[in-house]
Amino acid sequence: MVDYGMSKIAILDSLVAQRIAAGEVIERPASVVRELLDNALDSGATEISVILVDGGTSRITVIDNGSGIASDELALVCQSHATSKVSTLEDLYNLTSMGFRGEALYSIAAAAKVTIASKKEGDEATTIVVDNSSVGKISPGGPLKGTRVDVEDLFMYVPARKMFLKRNSTEYTMCKNVFIEKALAFPDISFKLYDENRLTLSFEPSSLHQRVISSLSTDKRVTPTDMIEISDEGARFSFVAITTSGASYRNDRSHIRVYVNKRAIDEYALVQAASYGYKELLPGGAFPYSYLFITVDPELVDFNIHPAKREAKIRNLAEIHHSVTSTLRKQLPQQLAHVSLKSPSSSPQQELYYTPKGTSTYDTLFSPAPRTYNRPSDDSWFERAKEVLQQKQEEPHTRSSYNFHYIGQLFTLFLLVEKDDSLYLIDQHAAHERLLYDQIRSDKGVQHLMLPIEFEVEYSIDQFLLHNSEKYATYGLTLKKKGDLRWELTTIPSLWKSIEKDVIAFITSFSATDPQELEKRLYSTIACRAAVKAGDAVDMYTAEALIQQVFDLENPVCPHGRVFVIEITKEQLYQSVGRII
Repeated sequence: MVDYGMSKIAILDSLVAQRIAAGEVIERPASVVRELLDNALDSGATEISVILVDGGTSRITVIDNGSGIASDELALVCQSHATSKVSTLEDLYNLTSMGFRGEALYSIAAAAKVTIASKKEGDEATTIVVDNSSVGKISPGGPLKGTRVDVEDLFMYVPARKMFLKRNSTEYTMCKNVFIEKALAFPDISFKLYDENRLTLSFEPSSLHQRVISSLSTDKRVTPTDMIEISDEGARFSFVAITTSGASYRNDRSHIRVYVNKRAIDEYALVQAASYGYKELLPGGAFPYSYLFITVDPELVDFNIHPAKREAKIRNLAEIHHSVTSTLRKQLPQQLAHVSLKSPSSSPQQELYYTPKGTSTYDTLFSPAPRTYNRPSDDSWFERAKEVLQQKQEEPHTRSSYNFHYIGQLFTLFLLVEKDDSLYLIDQHAAHERLLYDQIRSDKGVQHLMLPIEFEVEYSIDQFLLHNSEKYATYGLTLKKKGDLRWELTTIPSLWKSIEKDVIAFITSFSATDPQELEKRLYSTIACRAAVKAGDAVDMYTAEALIQQVFDLENPVCPHGRVFVIEITKEQLYQSVGRII
């Protein structure tokens, strides 16, 4: 038997204690970049440069033109709890600085060689070297203004930590992400990132809107014109959201970023608020590019939660959550799309552009917009359109009493409609899907199945249903466990009776616990399966009834977030062929 007798209690060696503390703050080169950037920002710098060698494992240099450090204070900066940001307990509850713990340089100096050179206005420039906690003497010399910090050979004497570092290229990417994260919240400051001697990223002073756009310049899924600015304010808080209109989205939440008082934090409730703000604008499983910059009364926020300062306690979180969600839903554009036909005189190739409804000038209508669709190289689309029009002119039928004229189907997908001075193209599948979605959400009729439908699930779904099957009951789906990994469906909404297999397929593949996400995904999936498909022939009377319901919609967007009505105005058509109305 092993004897686990108590060892004698003793005070840790100071270097051991320092390295243990360092492990809470400094995990990898990106952690060093984060802490040094915080110090540079707190110095009042207007220009900050970061230089990385071997992804930061060999050297990290941060240079700023801030206020600098006085020569008689330089020896203090790498000591524990040395800070100029707070002095009393009350200061912790009214923080306006990025740093405040006084542990960053102390922790870094416990795991690397740190050289700090600085000049405060009216003082001489001086330099100090702290090599793995061994403090050197202060020597003359340094920058003409501000501070330069060099961190070399990170974790050289902490092999247990060094062995967990990734490839230099991966560490560089992590440092770059931290660099961008910090730069986003300070658009009035110049930021430059170097990979050794090569400038790889540069942000010049700009607006918050432009800074976000610049940070996404290499993401091909986002276009600058799709990023819009939305704002609101409440009691003791305000926020600005730089966010996509709905045309650009991802299949993860990685670009929903939350900043509170210019500090990036991990707060799922606010990420969720941004997602909820898009409601039916995005398809299930899709998420926007949304950057929330929230300003809260410092007395209502506590950042003293985690050494890396990624968490915060926010007293008015519920109020902010509601404001973000409701403001996004109100202010996000949900307008009918117009199609603008580029004038033949301006380009040899015609193009279709989606532009917001209500655009008034010709120049604006024909300027580049988020989505561009080139016309096919041949003219078959035009010939087929003419055939449809000719066929409909030859068909004898009585004009309906509707306030529009249904022309016919195009490509057995689009319903062509003339109304007032516009031609409308309606995607029949997306339109029917939206109408069914609304009907499904409002209909509460439930039907008991004479023969329950049994089905098998994977282990993860089985565990999900054990704890969440009652959520499906809310939507008229009664689920009962029959055995090991086997369940049965005993009731179903009457409108879904013909698509039981699709319902089962959904249940066996979906496992999100959020009620709103479950409802959205369930209803949109069922509506999509039941709707008329592309390629289906639609008779005149069915088409006209469908069109009337579409025109009655306030927001013609399908459950997957696509606008399914396109308008071409008489004026646009005339202009496209050089005519004057």
